[in-house]
Amino acid sequence: MNYKFKTFLLYIFFHFILSISFLQAQDKKHEILSQIKSYKLNDTPKERDTVYINLLNKLAWEFIYSNYDSVSLLSNDAIRHSKSINYKRGQAKAYIALAFSSTITSNQTDASFEYINNAIKLSKDVSADSTLLAAYNVKAMMRMHAGDHENAYKIYQEALELSKSKKDLLSEMKLNTNLATLFLLLGDTKEAVPYYENSLKLSEVLNKKHWIGVIQSNLGYLNVKNKNFDKALKFLDQSIVIFTEEKKPEWLSFAYITKGELYLEKKNPKEALKYFELSEESHKKLQDQIRKADLLSGKAKSYLQLQDYDTAEDLALAGLKIAEKQKYQAGIATLSEILYLINKKKNNIALALNYFENFKTITDSTALKDKKNALLMLKAKTSFELEQEELKKQTKTALAQQQTYIIFSLFAVFLAILISFYVYKNTKLIKKLNNQLEQKAATLEESKQELTYANETQEKLFSIISHDLRSPINALMNLLLLIKNGDIKPDDFLNFVPKLYNDVDAMSFTLNNLLNWSKSQMNGFVNKPENLNVQTSVNDSIHLLQENANQKNIIVRNNVPEVAEIYCDRNQFNLIVRNLLNNSIKFTPNGGEIVLNASLKNNFWEVMIQDNGVGMSPEVKNKLFKPDSSLQSAYGTNKEKGTGLGLLLCKEMVENNGGTIGVETKEGEGATFYFTVPVGE
Repeated sequence: MNYKFKTFLLYIFFHFILSISFLQAQDKKHEILSQIKSYKLNDTPKERDTVYINLLNKLAWEFIYSNYDSVSLLSNDAIRHSKSINYKRGQAKAYIALAFSSTITSNQTDASFEYINNAIKLSKDVSADSTLLAAYNVKAMMRMHAGDHENAYKIYQEALELSKSKKDLLSEMKLNTNLATLFLLLGDTKEAVPYYENSLKLSEVLNKKHWIGVIQSNLGYLNVKNKNFDKALKFLDQSIVIFTEEKKPEWLSFAYITKGELYLEKKNPKEALKYFELSEESHKKLQDQIRKADLLSGKAKSYLQLQDYDTAEDLALAGLKIAEKQKYQAGIATLSEILYLINKKKNNIALALNYFENFKTITDSTALKDKKNALLMLKAKTSFELEQEELKKQTKTALAQQQTYIIFSLFAVFLAILISFYVYKNTKLIKKLNNQLEQKAATLEESKQELTYANETQEKLFSIISHDLRSPINALMNLLLLIKNGDIKPDDFLNFVPKLYNDVDAMSFTLNNLLNWSKSQMNGFVNKPENLNVQTSVNDSIHLLQENANQKNIIVRNNVPEVAEIYCDRNQFNLIVRNLLNNSIKFTPNGGEIVLNASLKNNFWEVMIQDNGVGMSPEVKNKLFKPDSSLQSAYGTNKEKGTGLGLLLCKEMVENNGGTIGVETKEGEGATFYFTVPVGE
């Protein structure tokens, strides 16, 4: 395998490791920037917001191949915010970005290895398996970049075993591909092919089109070098279709270059030029100088075959200039060889010999290094296989010991049963005592469950009181203290009245829900059903919440028929309507609309509250009305905060009055909550 092939594979490998899923089109970068700007415009403290930290890490990945300074700025910012809230996963992702970008932009230093070791430690601390696998992946790539193929192989194998144990098919697919590339770098195509085939199967199972294309393009490259042109052409054509559909210019450019190399091997320079030019068109939006050098190399070889020596020389010299600037040894060697052949054809013997000497110096030193690496890889592979064999022996021994323990345990159990049988048979007193013991155990278990539930209820109450009531009360106390101390004039106090009103109103609503919920948990709801007019009751609830709706310019319409009469507890019905209406106002944007209606279905009136707000995803919808998620409330469109008790209360009260409750919603298209109550007597 020639030097250019191996080094170019390493370059492709860097673009393949770990982060393909982060490389999106330009509009993705703009989308993340827009989200970050929106966070900066609101009052949320950034150092307390993991969403903001994740956005910083995502944006850093968008610059990973092109701008190390931007990656460093964004990642260090993410690390600083993550440390302030002990968000270790956020720190780990930022360290991975720093290490990865420093390597592929030729900025790798000792600090780069410190970054990746920090990422591994942090990922282990919080059992972040996917992040840990990503960190292992990058560390192995860095070892390859440093020429330490032996340790790179060991890290990949360790990560592969972890991905299999965690059933992480995506990571397993990536690692198989990376191991294949590692063996290709050392010229061992026989070892590389099985890893590529495993990776392709996994990508098809996962239905990852982009990954399928990447693996197919690598298999195409491999088959070009092995002279299997028909097979190579099939893989490359399939990958080009995928990269075109997925809008992946960096990989489309590589596939076109490989196809150009294929036609050069087949001595068809005109067809080769066609694909080099297509690659150049895909490359225009990229800032990849190494790929540019390879493009010029391919075009120079095409014109050399066409015997247009002047054009070939111009292209080769331009490519050599780029390769030397980038310290791209494979490109320097290939372009030196091309210039040697061109000057030999032009009878410039002295210049030709100079280029030939340059070519031989690079390739000879690389060949010796590759032989050493191959021996180290063989040693690493043998060592790993021996370790695996030893692990199997230890596992087998442990299983044998477990079987022995099981046999002794079964014997002990049998002996205990035998003794118990004779005791039971001969002593009625033991039977009586056992029955009493079982009854006491059952009673104790019931008491334990009741105590556990009481503790959980107490914790929920304390959580709500500490988070949702204490903050606005403290704010009010601080404001009053400022007035008392003369720091704020009474006239200036009027500016805070609307905010104070909203806080007090929210506290009142929360306290009302807390009291009703606490009462239901301790004593259950006591029903006092009576005949009610739905339209009148709904009007009362709208009147109570009208100020909240006015603040967001929301129109609330009562379309309930006048004839709608129900039979249920008045207070519970009003609380249900107020909670659902308050939720609609909370999640409806400024200028929205909420409509309340009712329809007769069998012996029930179905009351509906419909809004055109933000709606809910299927995941969020499925969690509604469940006790274990009752306190997981989201922020409203104006950052309104709730406790999450409202919907749980509504469900309990609706069912207490003989009805049912549900919701129809679609994310971004609003929601319709509905519940049924019996027809009036």
